[in-house]
Amino acid sequence: MRNVCWMLVMSGWAIAALCASSAYAQSVSNAPPDTSRADTTAWGTPVELERVVVTATRSQKRLGQVPVPTSVIDAGEIEARGVRRLSDLLAEQPGIQLNYDHGAGVQVQGFDADYTLILIDGEPVIGRTAGTLNLDRITVADVEQVEVVRGPSSSLYGSEALAGVVNVITKEPSAPLEGTVQAQYGTHNTSDASIRVAGTRGDWRGKAFMSRYASDGYNLTSSATPTTPSFTNYVARSTLGYALSTNTDLEVRGRLAREDQSRITQVQGNDTQRFDSIGEQTDWSLAPNLTHTLRPGTTLELSAVASGYRTETRLVGQSDGTRRSGSRFNQQYRKGEAQLQTALGDAHLATVGAGYIRESVDADRVTGRRTGGFVFVQDEWTPTDWLDLVPSARLDAHSDYATRISPKLAALVRPMDGLHVRASVGSGYKAPAFRQLYLNFTNAEVGYSVFGAEEVRAGIDSLEANNEIAAFLQDPSTLGGAMDAERSVAYNVGVRVDLPAALTLDANLYHNEVRDLIDTQPVARKTNGQQIFTYFNRGRVFTQGLEAELTWQPRPALDAAISYTYLNAKDRDVLDQLEDGRIFRRTDAGRDVAVPVSDYAGLRGRSPHRVTVRFTARAESAGFTASVRGRYRSRYGFSDVNGNGIVDTDAEYAPGHAMLDLTLTQTLVDDVALQVGANNLTDYTNAQYTPEFSGRTWFVGMRATL
Repeated sequence: MRNVCWMLVMSGWAIAALCASSAYAQSVSNAPPDTSRADTTAWGTPVELERVVVTATRSQKRLGQVPVPTSVIDAGEIEARGVRRLSDLLAEQPGIQLNYDHGAGVQVQGFDADYTLILIDGEPVIGRTAGTLNLDRITVADVEQVEVVRGPSSSLYGSEALAGVVNVITKEPSAPLEGTVQAQYGTHNTSDASIRVAGTRGDWRGKAFMSRYASDGYNLTSSATPTTPSFTNYVARSTLGYALSTNTDLEVRGRLAREDQSRITQVQGNDTQRFDSIGEQTDWSLAPNLTHTLRPGTTLELSAVASGYRTETRLVGQSDGTRRSGSRFNQQYRKGEAQLQTALGDAHLATVGAGYIRESVDADRVTGRRTGGFVFVQDEWTPTDWLDLVPSARLDAHSDYATRISPKLAALVRPMDGLHVRASVGSGYKAPAFRQLYLNFTNAEVGYSVFGAEEVRAGIDSLEANNEIAAFLQDPSTLGGAMDAERSVAYNVGVRVDLPAALTLDANLYHNEVRDLIDTQPVARKTNGQQIFTYFNRGRVFTQGLEAELTWQPRPALDAAISYTYLNAKDRDVLDQLEDGRIFRRTDAGRDVAVPVSDYAGLRGRSPHRVTVRFTARAESAGFTASVRGRYRSRYGFSDVNGNGIVDTDAEYAPGHAMLDLTLTQTLVDDVALQVGANNLTDYTNAQYTPEFSGRTWFVGMRATL
């Protein structure tokens, strides 16, 4: 509660300051009131652009015409906020929650991070750890806009898009020669510097981008092992395009990223020993794309992508340099795809595509390979001026699970000016991950073992041959074999309405039903007392809730928004057991009592309530921009303390928290701007529940356009 009050007080001061600057902005601006969206090309310089998105339907479409919940964060917003990593940008986005498990992962509509597909320029980013793709890896310094599609998108994008899609779209060359240099320095010796050079000449165009991101890390405890290690991250991206003819264009995109981490690790034993924990990570991709216009309104696009992700960790003794342990992980991804898009008269835009995917993992714990093909089709049909219908479907045939068809139907109704009603129903799916199929891991220190569904029988046979199994908890003959993909059916109903006083309300209700949920379960007990786990299809869960945002933009130089998200995510099997009185907890008096349904917190790591606020003001003639953003997350289930398998007591929750960020930007001349800001002004920290927050941090930055 103290943090909430602190946030409200700080918000009051910040909003008062911003109101003063907005009043000044209005006094110096001659532009008439305009409720359209104001984008910026440089810090504090608004220009009017119509937002166009491509992710929701795989075709260029104005945001107001998209029939599924979609939001856009443009370059102007990114620059005004001063954020440099995708994780920081999405943390402030309505309807999205970040969870920090093996990195910063995005939670959409109550689904874990491995249910949302992350794209850069339309191509998937690989390299997940325990299902999480760490968004700290992705810089937004060279980004034109980020498109977020909420709700199942498997009908167009396949397995990993059950919860939604985040597409990071980088900037294209727009002048004969252009360049940008950015630098930012802050608390914990954190630095982020980048340079971008781009240009066009005749039929050629190209760009090169490089960034360096580093930090000393920090420690929230008295332990010798820091909470967050020091690291250095390098990213290089390039694009080369050539117009082969007036109808044919070839483009090749490349990306290379490297990160090194290091920290001191203290191992307790007969003698306390200190080790250097060293981690290396490499991420690369190469994506050629050929676009050919067959005739007006008909385009054929051929694309391919090859990408790899490799990590290596090792523990080296500080005293003698001996290597205590280490691990390696190598993932390779290949995809080829063809897409044909054609206008059929004035009312239809048809999209048809097909492709082939090959994935492989070679690691200490997981080894496997799978292949598959896919076909998708979509029709964007406008039968009348006030109605859009978008049916779509995709067929996936993979080597590791059954063929899957994912249909979806979306509709957008415009009954009157200023009112848009959208609705969709669709099926999504989540294929078993490599670890769920091929994991073969035994913890050397604790002694438990985890086997994927394809490895469990061989793993158990090996342990049994060595007399390491004390008892079976399940008939071993029933273990292993093929797994089914998780299946979902999702419903979304939303409305966007223009209100008086330059207000706009955008609200969305959603409900997702998931079957064949993949979960872990102990199947045997070892002679050392530890258990053997494997993966099963089981369980039925649902997520449902409300996403609502109210925006206010009386002038291009001033905008504000407040959003509220409600989430209810629970396991139906657990609800059935609670209603039957089959789940108990022990009271302080030592009695076992049935847990009431009302005490069940639902799926862990999901806050039922979330609020975000933002306020941006620009004094155009003075070159000044101020941005304040706040967010509040209510408490959420964290752990099972009493051992009954669910979160049902106060001691099992992580506390809620509030955070406030402030960024001020001053343009010195047309091409140079300075920036200063503070994140987490509430100074919230909690080493147990949220070690990813180091407390209040400050930064200064500079941007120069060449």
